[in-house]
Amino acid sequence: MPANLPPQYFEAEKRFRLAKSPEEKIAGLEEMLAIMPKHKGTDHLRAELRARIAKLTQLAAKKSGVRRASMLIEKEGAAQVAVIGLPNTGKSQLVASITNASPTVAEYPFTTHSAMPGMMEFENIQIQLIDTPPLAPQSIEWWLRHMLVRADALLVVVDLNNAPLVQMEDIMAQLDKMRIGIGEKNKGVFINAS
Repeated sequence: MPANLPPQYFEAEKRFRLAKSPEEKIAGLEEMLAIMPKHKGTDHLRAELRARIAKLTQLAAKKSGVRRASMLIEKEGAAQVAVIGLPNTGKSQLVASITNASPTVAEYPFTTHSAMPGMMEFENIQIQLIDTPPLAPQSIEWWLRHMLVRADALLVVVDLNNAPLVQMEDIMAQLDKMRIGIGEKNKGVFINAS
């Protein structure tokens, strides 16, 4: 059965073939996977792309122990929830307050540079929260998209004292640039009124 792939897929495939590092190749493959239509004719191609992503992820993880800790956090508990937001909205403080994690909390922006998991208990159910670096256009980590795609849910944190609607629009724009469909994920919004 023909795959009937759109022209954007072939552009993404070209970027993948020109990519040098495993991280760039993973991003290219994920873009190809996101663009590819979902139907019976693309099942085998989708499986092949997922296998390539898994292989490249393992390769990237083997190259650098530091990156592996930031890039791939194994899911524990009933769900994995990525805590996202703009700089200085209280993501790390929230994770530190309700989990056993101890991320660095400071008054200045961009304190968080790597992902920090913590376990939260809710009615005898363990939920893994992951404190992430801010979704700021100038400093999005290469592994963040992969982590957000893997998470079961996204918890968006906004600061009530700093134009929360504008913050939500900025966050949605960043997720859109990363090709993460917010409609595909469970989501929640935490409003920080510090």
